[in-house]
Formats: sequence, C-alpha cells, structure tokens
Amino acid sequence: MKNLTRLFSRIGRARTRTTKEHVIVEASGVELHVETLPPAPSSIIVGDLQTWASEDGVALGPVDGVWWYDDKTAITVADALRGDGLVGLQFHGGSYVLGSVKDPRSGFARIPCGLIEHQICSCVLALEYTLACSGVDESTQCFPLQILEALSAYYHLVNTLKVPAHRIILIGDSAGAHLALAMQRYLLTSGCMPSPGGVVLLSPWCDLIAHPGNIQRILKPTSTPDLSGPYFSPALHAPPPNWPPTLIYSGAQEDFAASISTLASQFSTAGVRMESYEALEIPPRYSHDFLIFSIVEHGWPDEVRACWARIKSWTEALRVQPAVSTHPLAASG
Repeated sequence: MKNLTRLFSRIGRARTRTTKEHVIVEASGVELHVETLPPAPSSIIVGDLQTWASEDGVALGPVDGVWWYDDKTAITVADALRGDGLVGLQFHGGSYVLGSVKDPRSGFARIPCGLIEHQICSCVLALEYTLACSGVDESTQCFPLQILEALSAYYHLVNTLKVPAHRIILIGDSAGAHLALAMQRYLLTSGCMPSPGGVVLLSPWCDLIAHPGNIQRILKPTSTPDLSGPYFSPALHAPPPNWPPTLIYSGAQEDFAASISTLASQFSTAGVRMESYEALEIPPRYSHDFLIFSIVEHGWPDEVRACWARIKSWTEALRVQPAVSTHPLAASG
C-alpha cells in the first residue's frame, strides 16, 4: 500500500469540519467523508425480515457511512464512476460487537484503504453499522438491525445516488461477510432492488452452528432463532437463484476453513460464477481476516500481494463480462 499507507503513517492529530452533507475528517491530506445515511423506506423491508425486526423491537434509524477516495481524485460518486469505475460497499468484521472504519489508523480501515490503493474500486462506502450491545437500550440494537442498515446503504447508492447496481461490488470480511451474505440473500428473495455486480467475501463467518462466537451478544435476550437458518448459517444452504459472481478469499489455517469450504461448495453446486482462494503460508494466529493485520503485510508480503492482485483481476473480469441481472429495475441504471 504505497500512497495511502504513506499518508496514514504521517497521521497525527486529525481535524474535523462540517458541511451541509458530510462531516469531513482531515488528516495530513486525507479526507474521509463521513455521511449520515437516511433509513431505507419501510416499503423495501418485507416478509420474514419485517416480521423478525418487528418481533424483536428493532427500529431502523439513520446510520453513518464513511466514503473513501483516492487523495488525487474528485470526491463525488459521479467523478468516481467516470469510465468503468466500480463503487464498493464494504462491511467490516468484528463479530458485530466491535470495529469502526472511521479511524484510518485502525486495522478495520485497511480493507477499504486497500481497495482504493490497488485501484479495485474508484470509491468505497464503508458502513459504520450499529454494534450490538453498544448502547443504553441494547435490545433495540440486536441483529437483524445490521441487515436493515446494510439495506439503507445499498438503497442510498442505487436509488439516491443513482449508481447502477452492476457497478457496485459488495465486500465483507468475517462478520462483515456474514452481513453481505445476509443482505444479498434478502435482495434476491424479496426482489426489492437489483443485485450488485459482484460479492467479495473475505474469511466469511458463515456457519453459526459450528462457530457461534458472540451470537448471544448480538441477539435479543428473549430471541430463540434457528441458528441453522440461511440468515445465520448460509454455508448450510444453497444460494437463491441468480446469485451474483462471488469471490471467496480466506486463510488455509483459519478456524473457519471447513465452513468456508462448505460455502464455496454450495455456490459451485448451484452454478454460481465463483472463484475461491486460500492464503497458504499465513499461520493460524493471523490466518483469519489476515488483511486487517499490518504484521501480516510485513511478515507475509507475497500472500498479501497475491490476495490484492487476485481481487483486482477478478473485478477487472467483471468489467469485461458483467453479471446479467433479471431484476426489472436493473435496466434503469
């Protein structure tokens, strides 16, 4: 990571200023635009998701998103989309209970940073979704609030900013990949919006039966969901028809390796246009979600370079042969 890493290494005391649309974080020439996104309209939250959210008392409100741009490019989506540029919608990991992409010095910021630095996306909207168990009334911040907030961000891109869905790449790491899988499943089963052009899953948390993790911390205390269901354990279920092209990248020695392999098999069996890779050399301690660790970039640089190169090659192939959406609104972009 040359330009952004060099800039971030010089970050000292950041300044903030407010415009009509954004809170802008300025630090040594880097501007991360923090935008408050309005909640998605209730008309797109339907069926089982609507029932689930209502029964658990989840209320959707505004949510912050952090725009990442190359420091030498214009700071509008229209400028970023000149030519064949892609817009990334990124969900960070952290088991739904920790993490933030607002601090460019944090490990959670390394992935949106890398997507820009390696010219994979022209710009990235990283969702600052609500962390479970992080507020006064924790019962209203439980899952599936995070799915609703993800829908708000996607709706903002597609309907407010008029970004063509096929120019959007959905990216998630660990729990963020779990969120990406959940949102994409909902898009297809509800038909509320067209699917993105592709999905990138980095060390996806995809089987909560095998790896429950902090599940009791992210659910309402009185909630007793079936953790084998598709929104909790997508590795145990076939994807819905018309699933978009998907790239899976993980560590060969991570704890989730078996469930990730099962997820990849589900996609392959269903005929999804998919590629799957493993970083073979990274040891178990850093194998899961390895792109967030600076020590991995320094200790196993070839693995990190290979990962970014494969993601870049995969997205470039999407530009040449984009996914074909069957959604009636897809042609509107």
